[in-house]
Amino acid sequence: MRKLLLILVSTGVVVFEAHGQGRIIFDNFSSGFAPVTITTVAGTFNPADGPAGAYVGSNYTASLFFVNGTVSTQAAFDSLNPIWVADALFFGTTGTGPGHGVGGDGSGFFDGGTPSLSGQTSFIVTFQVRSWYNGNGLYANYAQALAAGHNVGASNLLPLPVSLPPGPAGPLTGLLPFVVGIPEPSTILLAALGVAVLLLFHRLR
Repeated sequence: MRKLLLILVSTGVVVFEAHGQGRIIFDNFSSGFAPVTITTVAGTFNPADGPAGAYVGSNYTASLFFVNGTVSTQAAFDSLNPIWVADALFFGTTGTGPGHGVGGDGSGFFDGGTPSLSGQTSFIVTFQVRSWYNGNGLYANYAQALAAGHNVGASNLLPLPVSLPPGPAGPLTGLLPFVVGIPEPSTILLAALGVAVLLLFHRLR
């Protein structure tokens, strides 16, 4: 039985019990520094949310999501309805210079503890961190900040093994630094805008 379990674990096809929940270390410094900053590309960020290149502070939130199994593209990840795990505020205040970042107030970094993965059904799961401007509590999630035209951003995808307790929680190995800004409008958002304009014209008439 032990040999069979080892084979299943090594191939990533362990069937988890419905009530089983692994844990992950939800921060961006345990496996190497991966700070989050505001993009410096002109016209692609909201200046009201902080200056270009700034380390993001406590007016930003990091959200952790996962899907079961190994996923290598953003489209595939999104299509699987990612499961929310936890939120964490960034340290410090949004800004640039020596008073910020790893050598200053810790802005650009967050620590969300070791949350459990409710809904985990496979040994390998794929994680993504999504960061967004919370407006000091004005916005409750990534989608609200995006819809309001504020800075948002997402990390690289991280397929990682996650064992059930009593196994130790592991870090987000492979997490890379990333930026927040205003993404290009999606087709859905453009369509919604078109509908709103048509309704406005209809009302004016």
